[in-house]
Amino acid sequence: MGARSGEWVLVELEWRRADPADNTAKLFRHLAEGALDTDDTADPEHVTVFQVFTDYYDLASGGISAKRENAEFVGRVARDALDRFIYTPIEFELDPPKRGGERPNDWRTVADATARTITARL
Repeated sequence: MGARSGEWVLVELEWRRADPADNTAKLFRHLAEGALDTDDTADPEHVTVFQVFTDYYDLASGGISAKRENAEFVGRVARDALDRFIYTPIEFELDPPKRGGERPNDWRTVADATARTITARL
């Protein structure tokens, strides 16, 4: 999480999560309830969320899984319901290994490209 002058930027990496909509819904709920206050800072004036999806959520036949569609739907509803909430889904073009597996050799290149995409959208 990054914070500056009442603005928060949150990056949620969806690696192989069974229900990626859960984190989006939780964040939306906490923001709507003003429950993001911490000891250090008050509830932010603006929250930008980048939900980063690996290729795990792509379908072999093309398109994206219903799990990702649901997560993006929750993000769009949150964006439309709260003026101070910005939601953007982002691609992380990597097929993540299963637990205990090795990351692909190009994972750093993919991570750098994803970070540049996020930076450009700020």
